[in-house]
Amino acid sequence: MRTFLPIRWSLGAVLLAGGCAPAGQVAHTAPVVSAAGMSLRTTIATAYIESQTVSLALDRIDQHGLPLDQTYKHFGSGRGVTIYVFDGGILDTHPELAGRVRRGYDAFPDEEHICNAHGTAVAGAAAGATLGVAPDAEIVDVKMVECRRLRGTIDAIVRGTQWVLMDHARHPERRAVANWSFIADTSEGIPALDTAVQQLNAAGIPVIVSAGNLEINACHVSPGNAPGAIVVGASRVRRSAWDPSARLVDERAPGTAYGPCVDVFAPGDSVLLPSMDGRHAATQQLWTGTSMSAGYVSGAAALYLEAHPLATARSVATHITSTASHETVVDARSPAAGLLYVGPAESH
Repeated sequence: MRTFLPIRWSLGAVLLAGGCAPAGQVAHTAPVVSAAGMSLRTTIATAYIESQTVSLALDRIDQHGLPLDQTYKHFGSGRGVTIYVFDGGILDTHPELAGRVRRGYDAFPDEEHICNAHGTAVAGAAAGATLGVAPDAEIVDVKMVECRRLRGTIDAIVRGTQWVLMDHARHPERRAVANWSFIADTSEGIPALDTAVQQLNAAGIPVIVSAGNLEINACHVSPGNAPGAIVVGASRVRRSAWDPSARLVDERAPGTAYGPCVDVFAPGDSVLLPSMDGRHAATQQLWTGTSMSAGYVSGAAALYLEAHPLATARSVATHITSTASHETVVDARSPAAGLLYVGPAESH
């Protein structure tokens, strides 16, 4: 008998052009390989890419300051890197993802595979063809949510982790990232999840975790309090109400968890991402929540691993936090967290 953990996706309101949907729902619209001892000296040259973008999120993370310039500039594309998305299923036929999604572990194989559009949006933030950070990365769909209850279980996540470790060992030529865009309804740490993060890290797989859409200290929320996880809060760009010139500023998105456990911020307020309607037809819509922010950071980790294939999980985390744009996010309430940056190194 399965014990259900009250895990929920760290999704705030799903914002559309004309309204919003309740939290947790989707609105419809038209042997383990360890990298622990590897040298970090090997770097692979990756191409510099610059393109026009309609994504304000991508536009924001390729530059340290505002205003935006409507382009996305970055090195590499995530080629040769696998992003394991632990979620409620992914629409693998979506044009933003088609041809790069592989079905992985499914904790609930007797039900419909896709619960809603949440996993598709997260995968799109990480690796969408035009809306994602690493458009050539492979996505592996790790389904750990039961659609009927819209709940995950500790057992499903642990078994999903063991499957990922075995799958990763079968593909030693590929580097990997794990995206955990969910939180548990508990103020205590969960040892099984802490262990899962440690095991993934030991295999060289950084674990990107959403901080949660709760106005509380992220250290009080699992798995954001798991040692070794890269915890992501949501930011937004808006015009300052206190500045006479109405300049643009970055700020912590309303309701985003905060505190010393938050490692980095990334856009997560009304971000354009792939979605689907009630008939599983591909759409795009605006999403809000730290789930999406975690997706962008997973993509950034993929870019780094493409260029540094011998990097450890710890070095990925160090890169993400050290290259972030610091003292940028207003009301961050997270002393060490800057804003995700994937742009040219010479601009830092």
